[in-house]
Amino acid sequence: MRKRTFSWLLLMGLCLGVHAQKYSSYLFAFFSNNTPEGEQIRYAISDDGFNYRSLNDGKPIVASDSIALKKSIRDPHIMRAEDGKTFYMVLTDMRSSEGWQSNDGLILMKSTDLIHWQHTAIDFPTRFPNLEGFDRENLHAVWAPQTIWDPVEKKYMIYYSIGRHDWEYETNDWETNRKTGEKKKFFQPYFKIFYSYANEDFTDITEPQLLFDFGKASIDGDIVYDPKRLEYVLFFKDEGRSVINPAGPDGGWKTRQGVMRATSTSLTGPYKVEWKHLQKPGQYPVEGSSVFPLIGSDEYILMYDCYANGYYQFCKGDLTHFEYVKDTPTKGNFTPRHGSVIQITKKERKRLEKHFGY
Repeated sequence: MRKRTFSWLLLMGLCLGVHAQKYSSYLFAFFSNNTPEGEQIRYAISDDGFNYRSLNDGKPIVASDSIALKKSIRDPHIMRAEDGKTFYMVLTDMRSSEGWQSNDGLILMKSTDLIHWQHTAIDFPTRFPNLEGFDRENLHAVWAPQTIWDPVEKKYMIYYSIGRHDWEYETNDWETNRKTGEKKKFFQPYFKIFYSYANEDFTDITEPQLLFDFGKASIDGDIVYDPKRLEYVLFFKDEGRSVINPAGPDGGWKTRQGVMRATSTSLTGPYKVEWKHLQKPGQYPVEGSSVFPLIGSDEYILMYDCYANGYYQFCKGDLTHFEYVKDTPTKGNFTPRHGSVIQITKKERKRLEKHFGY
């Protein structure tokens, strides 16, 4: 009995060791800028999670006009499925040159090799014609979808930010009409985070359900499970012009377009907000935060898009506290905007490099 127990433990140890060594590189999926050419899916590879080099000489790996209703995409989120060999990507179906209030849907993609992708574009007013407030005239935007496995429902949950015109609120900022010179108060679109479940083929979603309401606009949700604390951590951006959020401590919290976190023991909430920013002190504005584990470590990287300054910033920590590490230059054929990172194997990296070039 002891011999069998020892052999079983040895086998488990070897398996765990192999699993720990399974991944050796990082794959970054992103878009580049606010032009139709920039609003395309691009790939970059890293050995350490901080420094990246583009694949395909920086050119798109999938043409946006072949997958998106708007012929442009933004905010790609990529993940490895529970089976270890299937990949899912979800994206914002949007062309920014048509305006920031011109987007009504998202895109679902599925692949087994990270090269060839099936795709489905979902237009919310068409898909949910009877859902009150989500009609074409009232829906402001559907932004930055992401996917996570729900172990309770045993389904893939897709979550995203929704903005509606009937939720807009007044700020203390003024805007000037360029033609008339007339000044009026700026009204901020109010974004809340919703979720749906994907079907088995990853080609459709269920009716949107409210996941998180910050009290003012919040976008770019990114959920990570913390195995040490047995809780889900929702990273998000407090979006928009600086206003007082009455849901904050002591009845007020001034939003500043930074990265925040909220926690819950359940994937679908409710989430409790921590009223502080996580990015490098003094760094504003930032968006598109993404958190992923370091290979061979119990630490995580928090990266975010410093879009006003032209670089990506990387921090490292344990999901509760993060320390600034570096700014990653964005130049040449590597000019990332909001994206996400997964770990990949040597075999997967070789396949990508062979197909796209490195």
